Amino acid sequence: MRPTFFAYDRRTGRHRALATAPEWAECDLCFEVMNVAVSETDIVWTAGIYRSESGNPGKRHVELWAMPRSGGMMRPVAWLTEHGDLPSGELTVTGDNATWTNESENRTYLVPLRGGRGMSEISPSAGPRPVAADPEVREFSCGVEWCVGEVRPRRNEVTTMLVQRRDGSGRTAVAAASSGRTLIGDRFGLFNQPYVYGGGSVDISSDDLRAHAVVYDRCTGKAARAGAQREAGESPRVRVGATNRQEPILFWPTRDEKHYVVLDLSRIPDRSCEG
Repeated sequence: MRPTFFAYDRRTGRHRALATAPEWAECDLCFEVMNVAVSETDIVWTAGIYRSESGNPGKRHVELWAMPRSGGMMRPVAWLTEHGDLPSGELTVTGDNATWTNESENRTYLVPLRGGRGMSEISPSAGPRPVAADPEVREFSCGVEWCVGEVRPRRNEVTTMLVQRRDGSGRTAVAAASSGRTLIGDRFGLFNQPYVYGGGSVDISSDDLRAHAVVYDRCTGKAARAGAQREAGESPRVRVGATNRQEPILFWPTRDEKHYVVLDLSRIPDRSCEG
């Protein structure tokens, strides 16, 4: 199925299709949407791309794509990596420019959305320096003020995520597994389901616990499952809607894939949040 962007109206609860990926994106992983950013006029995203072409032995790369926020044709903007290179990254858009950070290389690039000069490397603005992560914590990453990481699991123990401020204070342990994300809006964690580690890379489980996600609210300290599990086959992922930091949305298809469940995190009161 080709990826499609939808617009969801919070007031009416209705949605409409904005655009669908090209026909060649029908194959599995030919067009995998990775990061999405939205401005007043544009929807911009990175995608893991595979095209059947000579000289490419089945390897994917990352491209930047864009389309009008009101709907319209999807268009490629730039190649970001070479064949076989699919790093994780962060994407923002301001005016007519997108900024993409290649996290594996720790480099940041400015990409014009409407022609002009090509992609250029820039120096990211200085921000607060993250506290050094504990050696027993892996996949440690930070947002504006809060950081997350996965505690290295020990044999026959449940995987645990660590949430803390940049200065190391406010540490909290959450029964979950890493999804590679920082906190959404510096508040909500979207993690994988916890599992029991059996040594090496063996997961001890009588069911596919990873079929659902764990949503954690650092303000209340509460966590809940999200997502719908299929009776057979791989269950669909819980995804983050392309919204701004003040209006985070999660969504996932129902088991019959005829509808979507939308979770508007901005409606959760923040009276208990201290920052």
